[in-house]
Amino acid sequence: MIRVAPMPAFGLFAAASIGAALALTTPDQMMIRVAVVAGLAIFCFATRMLPELVTSLLCFLGFLALGAAPVDLIFSGFSTGGFWLLFGGLIIGTAISQTGLGQQVALRIFAKTGNSYARAVILLAVSGLGLGLLVPSTIPRVIVLMPVALSLAATMGFATGSRGQIGLAATAAASTLLPTYAILTANLPTIVHYGALETLYGIKPSYSLYFLAQFPVNLVRFGLLLGFFLLFAKSESRGGALPEAPKPMTRPQKQLLGLLSIAILFWATDALHGISPAWIALAVAIVLLWPGNPLLSRDAMKTSVDLSPAFFLAGIFAVGAVSAHVGLNAMIAEALVPKLALEPGETLRDLYAVSGFSMLMAHLTTAPAAPVMLAPLAGPMAEAAGWPVHTVAMAQIIGISTPLLPYESPPLIIAMSLAHLPVAAVTRLCLVLAAGVALLGLPLTYLWWQVIGLF
Repeated sequence: MIRVAPMPAFGLFAAASIGAALALTTPDQMMIRVAVVAGLAIFCFATRMLPELVTSLLCFLGFLALGAAPVDLIFSGFSTGGFWLLFGGLIIGTAISQTGLGQQVALRIFAKTGNSYARAVILLAVSGLGLGLLVPSTIPRVIVLMPVALSLAATMGFATGSRGQIGLAATAAASTLLPTYAILTANLPTIVHYGALETLYGIKPSYSLYFLAQFPVNLVRFGLLLGFFLLFAKSESRGGALPEAPKPMTRPQKQLLGLLSIAILFWATDALHGISPAWIALAVAIVLLWPGNPLLSRDAMKTSVDLSPAFFLAGIFAVGAVSAHVGLNAMIAEALVPKLALEPGETLRDLYAVSGFSMLMAHLTTAPAAPVMLAPLAGPMAEAAGWPVHTVAMAQIIGISTPLLPYESPPLIIAMSLAHLPVAAVTRLCLVLAAGVALLGLPLTYLWWQVIGLF
């Protein structure tokens, strides 16, 4: 459920935005005005001071009022594959819940886990990581696994909003995203990054070399993720009797399972057929919404499908697109890169500097947009550090894939919206994993890259 922010929060946002826009009225101050609106939007997204939908709409309105960019650029998020992938995914997730398919799968998982919280966490985490090999986009993986995790939590007797339910849902969300950055084809930022590198430097992506390079950091992430959730809520009390044994699937459940299997097959083989995951999700959504289809209620779009996460995603894209249009991203990068003081021979220090800078840029633009800004800087960084460009690109990926706050990664925000996860719990997870990457993952990466010849 979307939480309504108190009026003082709304007043703070509105007064700051309007005051800044009126004070900075000269044309050469456009970049500053955009920075004010974008900064306030990111702050509200990160803290949920306002509902994401309201923040997104205010962001659109602020950019329009400033005349910061062409209208089609401000609303370009609505024409991206990511928006329509999420749109289709929200409908698919609703169908999984309404038909009871999520409950059916959860009962079968429960047959293997029983009331063992540890086994449930491990099975969900391995399932999320395994889907990374099959489905080349995080949002569909979240959409497929999240209803199952919520149904499993209910089957185990965890009440909505309890620590146990939050732990299982967050396990499903995090495991489908953070450790899967070891897989080249699993996440949109990696695909965008290597597309830009190929265009700029002629670097061809290698699935095996990428896996070898990203293996240490993501092994640390997966281990910490399991430890975090095994300790998170296993002592939560559970009430009620044990559920009945799974019953045979109904005809609608079988039909939906077949439809999802076809979708996963197409998602997993997109390199062969070239069809975007977004259009696959949209096709499935059309089938589900077709008049007379028993898989989704007739009024589902009016009563069951919450499209506010899709508007959030469009708002995030607007921040990145408008910031790039006025040159804000480039200005920040050009100002900060010399401050990194990269130099040959300082390999470990430079690894921290490049990955840390990439993490900062990802939080200014979000992970899917960061590669567009970071890829052109790979050459200058490589020259300063005395590394191959490919090594710099690998270090940039570590930064892009390490969120400190969940707003930086749209799939995490989407998972939070679908499962009503509290910001504090997901933020703690992000900070724990980021600390693990900094304290353990990067030193291991430094040693490992010397072994495999990246340095």
